[in-house]
Amino acid sequence: MRRFAWRHFILLLFFGLSGVCALSANLSADSREAKEIIAPILANLSERVTTAVARDRLVSVSMAVILDTEVVFSQAFGYTDIEQQRRATPSTIYPIGSITKVFTATMLAQLSERGIINLEDPVEKYLPEYQPHSRYVGTQPTTLRQLAAHTSGLPRDAPVNFWCDFAGFSWLVTGGQTPMTWYVDCETLLQSLDQIELLYSPEVYAHYSNLGMQILGMALERASGKPLVEYIEHEILDPLGMNSSGFSIDNDQRQRLARGYVCTGPEAPMLNAPPYELGCALYSGGLFSTTADLARFLSFQFHEGQKEDTDILSTGTLLRMRTPQSIHQPGVHSSYGLGWGVVRIGGHKAIEHNGALLGYHAHVSAVPELKLGIVAFSNTKNFLWKPDACKALARSILTDLADAIYAASPDDTFDVSLVNLDAYMGTYTLPGNVAHLMVSIVQDRLFVDLVEVDDFAESFEPVDRHTFCFASDPQRTPVLFFEPAANGEIASVRFLSHTFRIQDR
Repeated sequence: MRRFAWRHFILLLFFGLSGVCALSANLSADSREAKEIIAPILANLSERVTTAVARDRLVSVSMAVILDTEVVFSQAFGYTDIEQQRRATPSTIYPIGSITKVFTATMLAQLSERGIINLEDPVEKYLPEYQPHSRYVGTQPTTLRQLAAHTSGLPRDAPVNFWCDFAGFSWLVTGGQTPMTWYVDCETLLQSLDQIELLYSPEVYAHYSNLGMQILGMALERASGKPLVEYIEHEILDPLGMNSSGFSIDNDQRQRLARGYVCTGPEAPMLNAPPYELGCALYSGGLFSTTADLARFLSFQFHEGQKEDTDILSTGTLLRMRTPQSIHQPGVHSSYGLGWGVVRIGGHKAIEHNGALLGYHAHVSAVPELKLGIVAFSNTKNFLWKPDACKALARSILTDLADAIYAASPDDTFDVSLVNLDAYMGTYTLPGNVAHLMVSIVQDRLFVDLVEVDDFAESFEPVDRHTFCFASDPQRTPVLFFEPAANGEIASVRFLSHTFRIQDR
């Protein structure tokens, strides 16, 4: 096989088709300098949010701004219950809806790191019930990665959940006068999976799918041998100290749960949202959380360096989760990594996710290269009037904060000429001696031999700190992710979702 074919095959396998953006370099301004830069904006945030709450008829907003490992702003506005006049606080609990998808995708990434699954495993390996129909010639089996990246071609929801969508529509247009029908249970969804039809050609464009994430969640349960709820709570929430987050609410936490409201117009009465029932939406929208807890999760996304015992994912995997998995669509300024939306906010490369339920709106977004992020929850979702009020507010604040840091920071782009290639040389081994990578320097480039494959010997070039692409790749797509130990020496390299540990230098 020709060497270009190796490069092409790996990019297809791991990243989708093409158009993957290279990672940006860190700015020179450290967190302390950045905090001083954004201090005037933070000082005016209370007034700014208060104005938006009144203007957009948001019953409450709870917000946190994160800079690296520090929460630099945390405040709540309005009421969690109008009738009881309960004030919102940073510890108020909200259902976060579709932000749950990022946690389901995190479970996927973690199981991949642990060697329990492979991102390219076909779904039917774990869910033989999944037998979708496709009118597209040459359609290959759906993979776990495609489900997490919304590139499977699946519809937004399963046909058996039509009546849930219709009931929500009817509830809105009748001002809450019709009863709700919720998502079907997991067993009913499973029984319908042989009736699913792909609506789009797989592995090309991103098409958002609740169904895809529900299928992914059920597949991961089968693969891990644990219920998704138990796995996420024990393996993701607990290690990150997200003690007020979960898929169920106890009696004490219920006192902190915000009541949901819907406003259908600037003069319309405020409607009490119906109690939410999960069903199979557990996997795609079942989490409850606080802004303080989600700030912990967002801060972890900014982790760099050798994986610690308390970390739930390695740095390389975090980078892959926010790497676009589909090709660029003209006129569309967003894509999906694994779980995360990869977007531009105010012109800045960002990641984000939203959550929307009757009566609730949640938003989280970040500019990773600045280690800057924002979390905003509201117990108001004005579907027919200002459906994105909470998201728009958070995005505008994040844009102003990022603009201020960029404006005050010198242009310090990543200088590949300063990379010390000697630091990466050595033999790296997969656990159990399954495979070996020999890293050397040939003609001033990093040269990698996959020992077990005679015709895999490729040159690589740096694109960011400890991150390399194929030298022949015009897209500069990150492929090798080296990770240093606490002493600064390179300890491992991630390649195709597997960690090779240094054996000999």
